[in-house]
Amino acid sequence: MRKVPKLLLALALALALAPGLAAAPQKLTVWCWDPNFNVYAMKEAAKLYNKAHPEVAVEVVDMAQDIEAKVISGLQAGGAGLPDIALFQDFRIEQFLSDYPKAFVDLKAQGVDYAKFASYKVGPMSVGKSVYGIPFDTGSTGLWLRTDYIKAAGLDPDAYYGKSLKWSEVIKLGETVKAKTGKPLLSYQSDNFDMLRIVVQSTGGQFFNPDGSLNLRSEAFKKSLALFKELNDKGLLYQVVGWSDWINAINSDQAAGFLNAIWMVGSVKSRPENKGKYMVIPTPLIEGVKGAANASNNGGSSWYVFSSSKNQKLAVDFLKSVWATTNEGTKAFYNEILKGAGAMGTYLPCQGGPNFTANDDFFYKSQPLYKDFAAWMAKVPVLTYTPNYQPMRDAVAHATLNYFQGKIKSIDEAIAAAEAEYKQVMGQ
Repeated sequence: MRKVPKLLLALALALALAPGLAAAPQKLTVWCWDPNFNVYAMKEAAKLYNKAHPEVAVEVVDMAQDIEAKVISGLQAGGAGLPDIALFQDFRIEQFLSDYPKAFVDLKAQGVDYAKFASYKVGPMSVGKSVYGIPFDTGSTGLWLRTDYIKAAGLDPDAYYGKSLKWSEVIKLGETVKAKTGKPLLSYQSDNFDMLRIVVQSTGGQFFNPDGSLNLRSEAFKKSLALFKELNDKGLLYQVVGWSDWINAINSDQAAGFLNAIWMVGSVKSRPENKGKYMVIPTPLIEGVKGAANASNNGGSSWYVFSSSKNQKLAVDFLKSVWATTNEGTKAFYNEILKGAGAMGTYLPCQGGPNFTANDDFFYKSQPLYKDFAAWMAKVPVLTYTPNYQPMRDAVAHATLNYFQGKIKSIDEAIAAAEAEYKQVMGQ
């Protein structure tokens, strides 16, 4: 009778020691902010990871309100209350890496191969030889054009479809469309910096010097600002204030197009009447600037592991396994989030799925939109934001608007005004 308990004890001990059997439950917490975009994508990532690691629960929290303020509070409290992983916008992360240099895990040291990501994404997350993030989505940009207005102007959309244009050619197109239809070429949010940023970045130009000082006197910036003044003076910009009014202008037929990123797909498709009307061509080229390209970026974000995480190794393994590994599972995952949320990842080996190359019947001539944006993404120049990007962005936006309104008379004066506001905000 005493042999049975011994056998049961031995069996229980063997099960407890066997690798992969009876593993203890573990939990990861992730903060992001858009339920239809990055929250959805991370939940899909959790599903894939759970196929090999069913014992891991990944809680994806929608932090739509004040995520950055909550992160700062947690960092100032030594990591208290922070998740294991959080999503940061690319243009903001340099400030966090500067202000809290020990707050994040060096993922390059953990074996992530950054040569397999779009190169422009890696710069903002790098400090010296360390790289701290896992790149997520692209903000690859293009010129969105209404083919119905091009036709109404007596022009053939096929003369522009799939073409890489110079800005001088775009202005000529805009003048013809405006003369024949009365429609300005581009919807433009005048209190926003993004469109000017797209143009400057297409030249490879940076807003800061390598030493972190402001750099607004480059040929790239001057030519970009001159372009916008020309567009403004020729009546080719339909100007509004605020994001909502800008989206409304696009979806209420106020202009013949706009310049922005791939993530505008959802806004355009939200209006059924837009079907068949839009085509997207590469970001136009600024002429006379060495290194300029028909490609740029606006937006994008990346995943980071906090050093305060008690599950640091697990968090790193999760991100590497799903977001930075080449296998059939990750290829299917990247393909699925593209279809499900329009989330184009920047991990280059996983951009070969059918959704990346498929034609989209919503667009003119069933354009293979994601295939085109992926090709343009690979050409985006490396971007530099620095920790002081936000005050620079606001100062340039204010000076540009005053220049358009005639309150400032020249490009040099506009640059001086932006520099002065920046220095005042920075206490310099």
